[in-house]
Amino acid sequence: MSTDRAEVIRRTDQNYFDMWAAYGALVDGGEVREFDGVRCVWSTLPVAMFNNVFVMRPLDDARRILSRAIAFFDALEAPFVIRVREGLDPAAEAACEALGLPYSDTVPGMALAPIRDGRTADDPVRVERVRDDAGLDDHIGVIVEAFAMPRAAAERIVNRRTLDALDSELYVGYDDGHPVATVGLFVSGRTAGVMNVACLASHRRRGIGEAMTWHAVSRGAALGATLAALQASEMGRPVYERMGFELVSPYRTFVRPEFR
Repeated sequence: MSTDRAEVIRRTDQNYFDMWAAYGALVDGGEVREFDGVRCVWSTLPVAMFNNVFVMRPLDDARRILSRAIAFFDALEAPFVIRVREGLDPAAEAACEALGLPYSDTVPGMALAPIRDGRTADDPVRVERVRDDAGLDDHIGVIVEAFAMPRAAAERIVNRRTLDALDSELYVGYDDGHPVATVGLFVSGRTAGVMNVACLASHRRRGIGEAMTWHAVSRGAALGATLAALQASEMGRPVYERMGFELVSPYRTFVRPEFR
């Protein structure tokens, strides 16, 4: 990683926060509220991982500020998580524990800097950008099956408004005409955020997830991005490491035990 690491971390964080804020604004009834160094994103879904409190900088009074964020979600009767980048604010982590939200897990924030095009001539799928309702239905269908997600939830997360957003693009990977994989791209501050990398179980271990990721990365570079960032799953992390992504922002997650 030749780019200044502190700058890579800053941009990886910012893209992550901005991506969720954009998502919250696109969901019917969703809400984004920011104050005193935290950003709350309400998705309207009764699933903790889709409702986030992001600690964006060291907090002046962690317990007071996080209590306010908790009250925001409690008023909505919504489950939620608090995410704090490892090493950013130990006092915020301690406040989470004291407020009844113990540490749960860590989401690996990864970056590729400088960005590059790793596509090959023999990609295992044909990748098409989602431009209409038919493509959106294919994209949602793959997400539903790959992530074992209720369709109603997927339709709230990825909706028609996403296609009109200037900073976002959705893609579907087709194998012999059948939708088998997805990826999304969110560009902010010359950072290409890769999201929703999914592949049907029947088509895994064929390099499809990697091909979809490279497609989003390359498209981001074409749009002027100089860095690519993503948040990895346990399954995806080895793939991203092979591609050259490095762990730069481990996001520690704090959640009430009943919301796990």
